[in-house]
Amino acid sequence: MPGNEMTAVRIHGFGDESVLAVETAPIPEPGPGDVLVRVHAAAVNPVDSLVRQGVFAVSDRPLPWIPGWDFAGTVVALGGATTDWSVGDVVYGRPSLARDGSYAQYLAVDAGEIAAAPRTLSLESAAAVPLVTLTAWKALFDLGELGPAGTVLIHAGAGGAGTMAIQLARRRGAKVVATASGDGIALARSLGADEVIDHRTDDLAARGRFADVVLDTVGNETLERSYASVVPGGILVTIAGAPDDAKAAELGITAHTFVLDSNGPRLAEIAGLIDDGDLRPVVTRVLELDEVARAHRLIDSGRTRGKLVLRVP
Repeated sequence: MPGNEMTAVRIHGFGDESVLAVETAPIPEPGPGDVLVRVHAAAVNPVDSLVRQGVFAVSDRPLPWIPGWDFAGTVVALGGATTDWSVGDVVYGRPSLARDGSYAQYLAVDAGEIAAAPRTLSLESAAAVPLVTLTAWKALFDLGELGPAGTVLIHAGAGGAGTMAIQLARRRGAKVVATASGDGIALARSLGADEVIDHRTDDLAARGRFADVVLDTVGNETLERSYASVVPGGILVTIAGAPDDAKAAELGITAHTFVLDSNGPRLAEIAGLIDDGDLRPVVTRVLELDEVARAHRLIDSGRTRGKLVLRVP
């Protein structure tokens, strides 16, 4: 067991990236169904910024909170009721949003929310996988019902969720159309998109209704434009806003949004796909934990490719 204190990033109030404080915090005690993980790497996601700003309320616990809901690390202690894991196991996961997160040296996480990390990845790359891949999987298959004969439009195909969604949809056998810009166009193509639309210059509306499933990862105007791309009877899934059910009904389509659940068994399946060479994360930058404010500025810019990861000392 480690000592009593650790280095962690905490927020004591909501605001811009300046509220992210790198400081000493108590090491969490694993509950009966938990494992305690020594975190080696934690990915940075847009939801982290929304929590930091107070836009997305994830818990009624009193502040301070430790953000971060993607990680890879090593099990160092077990809660009293956990039997499936051993000290020394290398794991990865997307822990519950309602608890302290992974921007810390140690994380107490429910044993059912983790899986053995992919053997073929570094821990920095493994940390980039869980949240965006679980998100893409649920959006495309559980809600979007995407099949091998379908056509999917994936907005922001060079972003974190988009890069994994392209690969999952291609593996399913669907036709994949993605939006991107700049060097993101080549990235989306390299991941398997059949067609990449430059969202800065292409008139998406002129294409009419062509997609059985649309995955919107951007929100706002992109979400508003997305309805007109879905074929009658098709499905729009957004992870970046609340869909307009009346507008969807008028067009004869179904619209969904969701809050992602943790899913250890699915992460185990995803690790298998990665180790078989069927899926790969795109990590474009690794920063140190004390560079967390810089990482959040990059996320807030909306121009990042793939994933940003924090290395935990």
